[in-house]
This record gives sequence, C-alpha cells and structure tokens, in this order.
Amino acid sequence: MARAILLSVPLFLAACSDGSVKKINSDPEAEILSHSDGQEVLEGSTESFTGQVSDLNHSQDSLTVTWYANGEVACESTAAESDGSTSCDILIGADTTEVRLEVLDPGGAAGSDRVELSVTPTESPEAEITAPTTDGVYYSDQLITFEGIVSDGEDAATDLIAIWESSLDGVLEAEAEPNDDGEVTGFGYLSEGEHAVELHVTDTTGKTGSDSVIVEVGPPNSAPTCGITAPETNSAD
Repeated sequence: MARAILLSVPLFLAACSDGSVKKINSDPEAEILSHSDGQEVLEGSTESFTGQVSDLNHSQDSLTVTWYANGEVACESTAAESDGSTSCDILIGADTTEVRLEVLDPGGAAGSDRVELSVTPTESPEAEITAPTTDGVYYSDQLITFEGIVSDGEDAATDLIAIWESSLDGVLEAEAEPNDDGEVTGFGYLSEGEHAVELHVTDTTGKTGSDSVIVEVGPPNSAPTCGITAPETNSAD
C-alpha cells in the first residue's frame, strides 16, 4: 500500500508540470447610447449616433469600431476615442431600420450592439406657379414677374430652398426665397422663344417638388407706328 502511494507522487508532479497559465482575451463590449429600440426617426434626416466601447485587456483607443446601417458600412472602421466614445452620422432612408455598432480588439475578439429604428415617412414639398401664365404677353427686353407658392408637410416654408429655371435659359437669377407664408416673388428676363418655366423646391430631407408653365416670349418690344392713308396730301374733296 505504501509503495502505491509513493508511485503516485511523481505522476501528480508530472501532471502539474505540464500545465501552463493561459491569458484569456475577453470579448470587448459595445453600447449604442444615442438611440434605443423602436425610436422614431424621420426618413431623409441625418441622425447622429453615439456609442461607447470598452475592453478588459486593452486600452480603449486600441479598439477598432465600425458602424453599420442595415448591414452596410455607414462609417468606416476607425479607432475609438481614448475614453471609448465613438460616433457616426447616418442618413436615414426609408429602409434604414437597423443600426449596429461593432468593436474589435487587437486580439481579434469582437463585440457589438444594435438598435431597431422606426422610420417615419416624410412628404415631398409642393410648388405652384402663379406667374408668369401661359396666356400672358412677354418680351425679351422687359422684366417678367415670377411668383409662386411652396409648402411642405414637415418643414417651415422658410426652411425650403426654391429656384426658378427655364428650359432655354437654365437657372434664372430671379429671387426665389420663400417668406413665412411660402410665397416666392422674383423678377428677371427671358430670351425670345418658347420657355418651359419651372419652380423647383427642396426640403431639409432632400425631397423635391416642382411646377411648370409654358410661356411664349416675343422679341424686344418696339413703339407702334402709324400713318395717314387717307385723304392724300393736297387732295381736295
């Protein structure tokens, strides 16, 4: 019995000597702070997403972060800030329903966080031309009044961008800044010919609307001429 115990000691020591201390690389962690699951965002808006990453084995600025929108890279891989913070501006499309933050440490371990978004569709802005009109009389050497109304379901009229454009003359220099009521008034010239005059409007999400009218512009206006055809000079009745 004693002999059996003595023989077992070397085996025990051999088993201990074969073991080695292994350093465990824990997975880094990521958390999206700016948005939560189900949060409503407007289609066409640019949302600023912020997050925080950390790791037990590595400094925060040695971590690599990547932002994804619906599985596509939204912000390319970059190092996190020294405090572990990270951010990404993402343009929200109609199908941008998921945003994911992924973190990778120098050892190859990864972590991630994601949020599901509720995208609210936005309306396109509208434009209406009230002047010039199809039946108006216009000359290439006389100022023409350009008037219209623009509006949008989400944006204030003064936040809209409007421009006048002609199929012959291109973008016109006529004033096109909407007032509080969405009214646009400007003055300018059109060259001689048939024009498709358009009023374009763009809202803050990049959606557009327009209206158009066909107008005929004559040559420079000249003074009328007149003459007496009867009776003839020195004639007597």
